[in-house]
Amino acid sequence: MRWLLPLAAALLAGMLGFWMTLDRVPDFIMARAMDRILAGGAALNAVTHAPPVTETSRGVVRPSPDILYSICPFDLSTGPLLVQAQWPQDGSYASISLYDARTNNIFTLSDRDRAASQGRSAAIWLDRPGSMAEPDGAIPVRSPSDTGLVLYRRIVEDPSRLAEADAGRRSFLCEIQPR
Repeated sequence: MRWLLPLAAALLAGMLGFWMTLDRVPDFIMARAMDRILAGGAALNAVTHAPPVTETSRGVVRPSPDILYSICPFDLSTGPLLVQAQWPQDGSYASISLYDARTNNIFTLSDRDRAASQGRSAAIWLDRPGSMAEPDGAIPVRSPSDTGLVLYRRIVEDPSRLAEADAGRRSFLCEIQPR
């Protein structure tokens, strides 16, 4: 009987630790990532094009040297965000991924998706839940949080075409829209 109280305390501590890990760690991770991105010169609701990756590159995650990255930290408290990009026409892969403030991937679109493959460009309208405004032709996405990240990735299959791929990814835009 003397072991029941310590066992109950251990179970309670384990459950509390498990809950804290699931509930608080994602917020902490995204807050640290946003702080590092903004401290590195990025601005809210604006795209920052990272330089090509080298063996010394170590930003938020361990990057791949054959991918060009662009990032757009967002804050929807000032209005919805219109995300636009031109898809590569050389057969290279490109994607746009949206992450909420808890690191959840809330939406991903690539040039291989059926909706994207019907045109040379993509448009995503990112807003809070319950919003009614949407521009024609844009894919509506509702973010469960006001803040988060939009990540654009473009694979460079041929290193000799790096300059061309870099010029193409600069079509990636994030712009706050009036409510």
